[in-house]
This record gives sequence, C-alpha cells and structure tokens, in this order.
Amino acid sequence: MKSHRLAIALFVPVLLACMVGSVACHFSLYYPTPETESAFLKSYTPEHVIDRFRENWGSSHSRSFGSSAGRDFVPHNAGFEFDVVLRRESWMPLLNALRDDALQQLASNGAEVLNQSGDSQDGFRFDYKLNQSIGSLRISPLAIHSHIRRNMPLPLGLEDVTVKIEQTEKWFPKTDWHGWGSLSHYRT
Repeated sequence: MKSHRLAIALFVPVLLACMVGSVACHFSLYYPTPETESAFLKSYTPEHVIDRFRENWGSSHSRSFGSSAGRDFVPHNAGFEFDVVLRRESWMPLLNALRDDALQQLASNGAEVLNQSGDSQDGFRFDYKLNQSIGSLRISPLAIHSHIRRNMPLPLGLEDVTVKIEQTEKWFPKTDWHGWGSLSHYRT
C-alpha cells in the first residue's frame, strides 16, 4: 500500500512537469505574420528584367509563397517561374542582368550580402542578412522546355526556356547577431 502511495506521489509531480513543459513548448512557437517577412521578401520581383529579354512568342509565369511556424525561427519560401521564349545569345546576358538586379534590390532594401556565388552558366546564389532575417536567393540556370507544342515552330535561334528563382528566409525573434560567429549554420 505504501509503495502505491509513493508511486502516485512521485508520478503526479512528473506528470505535471511534463504537462507544463508541453504547454511551454507550444507557447514558444513563432508564427508567420507580415512582420516576420523582410522587405526584400515582400518586394523582390525579377519580372521587369525578364521582360527586357523575352521575345513576343507567348509566355507565362507563376509566383509561389509559403511559410510555417517554428520554435527557433519562422521559415518563409517564395519563388518565381517564367516560361519564355529567348534568343540563345540572350541567355547569359539575362542571367547576368538578373544577378545585377538582385544585388541592387537587396541593397535598396538594406540587406547585407553575406555570400555571393555562381556564374551565368550555373546560376547564382546570394546569402543575405536583413534585420532579423537570414535569407538566400537562388537564380537557377536556364532550362530548355522541350515539351511545349506549337502550331508553328519557333524561328531559328529562339528557344522555349524556363527561368526559375527561389527565395528562402528564416526570421529570428532575436536580433543580437554578435557572438553567433559565422552565420553559416543558420543558412537557408
């Protein structure tokens, strides 16, 4: 009988501690709001650059956006996909123009570029920090669209291509980046 009372006496505090711990974990979740999105995430668009290079043979584009709650940070994802007709000689100039425009838009939004890599053949990646957010922008290499069927073939030198750009960001509730050392393990 005494062992049952002792077991119950020990079990109740452990159960209460577990319940309090699970409630505390629930309340430490951070949820996506407009305040957890950086100005760059909200405003970046490459459309004006692509419009300068695309040919008038029809085009389409889509934009994706998503986010979720997190314990340590709020993750955000966005992306663009453009299906356009380009001249073959415009491919590298387009990618270089997208790179230059991305750097300009990052700077105008107050972002600090932490790392930049890539080239016009393999695409580009920019890692940045902006206020409470760490993010990356990836401009993928152009891909030929071989499955598009047309009533008339494109003139020689034109190709159906896909331009794909992806953004990822992590918003952190704390802004004290000092002492974090390299931010590489917080990369998106």
